[in-house]
Amino acid sequence: CKHPGPDRRFAEWALKMKLRWIGVDCGSADHPMNTIIRKIRPDLAAEAEKKLGKPLDEIFPVEDYQLMHTKLFPHGLIHVENLGGDIDKVLNRRVTVGCFPWRFRGGEAAFCRVIAFLEE
Repeated sequence: CKHPGPDRRFAEWALKMKLRWIGVDCGSADHPMNTIIRKIRPDLAAEAEKKLGKPLDEIFPVEDYQLMHTKLFPHGLIHVENLGGDIDKVLNRRVTVGCFPWRFRGGEAAFCRVIAFLEE
């Protein structure tokens, strides 16, 4: 519940760059205090406010709630959460990324296998 997360500036930059998708190695592309965690873990919210030095409502206004979902998805910019594995082996390298989601009907999210294809 203490991972970093971007703000509106990143969302606007990602759209301007015409990214198709992003991936994060944590549970949400949004900052945890910009998710339901803020309400269900008031102890962590208080800790975050103290650390950040501002009220969370000022840092994460209501209109930006789950911004990485609500602002980016309507533009076709999706994300993969909980990336893991050998990420350190492809840092700062150009790779082709394949994302292979579980196929099912009627859902809006699915687990997937993400693979980095190294260029020769």
